[in-house]
Amino acid sequence: MHHPPARFSVTKLFDDLPCTHRSWAHGGKCSFLHGYERSFEIEFGCGELEPKTGFVIDFGDLKEVRALLQAQFDHTTLIAADDPHRELFEDLGRSGVIDLRIMDHTGMEGAAEWVHDRVAQLVGERTVGRVRVLRVVARESRKNAVVFRAPDPRDPR
Repeated sequence: MHHPPARFSVTKLFDDLPCTHRSWAHGGKCSFLHGYERSFEIEFGCGELEPKTGFVIDFGDLKEVRALLQAQFDHTTLIAADDPHRELFEDLGRSGVIDLRIMDHTGMEGAAEWVHDRVAQLVGERTVGRVRVLRVVARESRKNAVVFRAPDPRDPR
């Protein structure tokens, strides 16, 4: 689908998402389970405003996005699909000790891309392609953030 340049954009912050994860392949302390309150600032863009409201997107219509993020990141434990202790974590999940989510990459970079891909699909469907996700800023603290920028739809790569 061809997207016109995003002449308008708005951002929405989704926070209060405490979860734990580990980066098993990291040589330091990040290989241990640790957690923090994640937040995601999502920038939505469009070439043309919604004709009736004049909005990029109605923030009141983002309840599904909030629910999606809560299901993945609210009081959950994230592990990588290739974690060598995956079976142990799955046992803990089945026992009700943790609420397990398996991701390709559990760090903030992987989370930012995961959020982009799912929210872009959801918002694209709801707006019939008029609105797209331009970027996701994923924060693990007020000091550290990762920015995932959507691929430029005009870039042939």
